[in-house]
Amino acid sequence: MLSKLAIAVLFSLPAAASGAAPEELAPSYIPAGRPAQEELTSMLRAKVKTLGLNGLKGGKASKALLLLPKDRGGAGVINFEIEGGSRAGVYQCEALGRGLTSSEPKPRWPGGLIGNSAVYYAPKEASDGATVPGVYDLRNISPERYEIVFLGRPEDLKGEEAAVARTRGGKGGEKPYFSAVWKHWYPKSSAAMPVDMLWAEDSQAGSQGEGAPVFEQRSAPRTPEEAARQKKQLSRNSRYYFGPYGRSGFAVHTDRWEEPERTEDPKYAGRPELTDFRYRDTNGCVKLRPACLELLNEFIAGQEKLGRRLQLEVLETPLLDKLPSEKPTQ
Repeated sequence: MLSKLAIAVLFSLPAAASGAAPEELAPSYIPAGRPAQEELTSMLRAKVKTLGLNGLKGGKASKALLLLPKDRGGAGVINFEIEGGSRAGVYQCEALGRGLTSSEPKPRWPGGLIGNSAVYYAPKEASDGATVPGVYDLRNISPERYEIVFLGRPEDLKGEEAAVARTRGGKGGEKPYFSAVWKHWYPKSSAAMPVDMLWAEDSQAGSQGEGAPVFEQRSAPRTPEEAARQKKQLSRNSRYYFGPYGRSGFAVHTDRWEEPERTEDPKYAGRPELTDFRYRDTNGCVKLRPACLELLNEFIAGQEKLGRRLQLEVLETPLLDKLPSEKPTQ
């Protein structure tokens, strides 16, 4: 049974602009040691038939909703609704919104727990810090519309021909968007593509992003390659480097921790990332497992075909703090 205090907390939370309230969507536990999309989705569908977040503003916009714990040592959940096709329905899966982490205390870094282990993570105000609550515009980083370049050293792409091929395509000529990506955002056994997250300056009213300071913070390029990348980014989006606390470059992406090249490689044996999703780094972005990101890609593509603006609302909520990683015993 919920205490009076817990009930008060539930109904003091900000709600998404429309649709199901966060307290309806919060799960009773979030598995960390196994992919949990099917499990979480089943629990969600037992509670709601629709999120009510598709076709907002007279049918011109749709939203996904990301609930993150205040203690970013734990996982959150992303919620969205595929509207048509064989996989139509509401979905929920585990998500991370934590930034750079440390096992040792650092000045002004919040502390939390992953299981019974202490973790400290960079605050929302810091570059590569915890994901900032608020509203973001979403676009699949599709090679049909994006010019895509890889971050890191050219030699890091040795043996990555398949990943490089996935970033090439579309018609010739200049594409409307530009993005830099990391190779590990492209698992070899998944067709998932990363998703661009751009701070929606016109959509923060009533969200937790309202009042966040937004300004430009463009670092001086360290190499000619960085200078060229920055120039291209600005040519496609002059406001790219404006964001909350001067942060930019957000994305929803996945990783390769579930690939056989890691699970079967002795050099990764014993790494906690293999057995507990919460240990995986996010560097200020939002991280999903590969299968969940594939579903999110489908949601975005389907809504775009309907001519809708796609957005992600991020809510930080105590509802998810200290949730167990397994189903509570009755």
